[in-house]
Amino acid sequence: MTLLVLFLLASLDGALCGCRTCMGRHPFIRKTKYYVAGVLRGVLAAQIASWLSLALLLAVYFHSPNKTFLRLDLQAAAGRMLYIFLPYAALVLANLAMRAFPSVDLRSATSVLFLGPLTALRPFVMILGVLVGIWRSQLDNTIFLGLFVLTFMLSLDFALNLYNSRHQERQIRALV
Repeated sequence: MTLLVLFLLASLDGALCGCRTCMGRHPFIRKTKYYVAGVLRGVLAAQIASWLSLALLLAVYFHSPNKTFLRLDLQAAAGRMLYIFLPYAALVLANLAMRAFPSVDLRSATSVLFLGPLTALRPFVMILGVLVGIWRSQLDNTIFLGLFVLTFMLSLDFALNLYNSRHQERQIRALV
């Protein structure tokens, strides 16, 4: 169950990264399709990172001499990560939910006071969550897998920014 929650959190993170990295990059007025495509691109990138992480996890698991101990160590580490990731995700989702109210002032306030700073804190929250998760791990494999997943998830934002930057350049060249 813990892995499913982490998978869903990674998917949410990918969706938000996809949306954030395409904001302000589209030269047209009607941007809904562009933003939806950005969100889907982020979810796809998170799925790729998640499935590659799962493949590595399974490879490590099947080559481990002590599968039961590895499974227990991984479950404990993942559970500790949730102590950091769930409150952060709840804060982000609560602020996104507040944007559903039709008040420009409220939307501006949530962007400036919460969503902006929470976006800036994202890499630190991810690093802290993984470090808390692997801190008491007893196996090097658990530490390695935690750092591998962290690297993948942190590179998501960079990869999506790079893609959207190149996409924007192509769009502008097509207009000029």
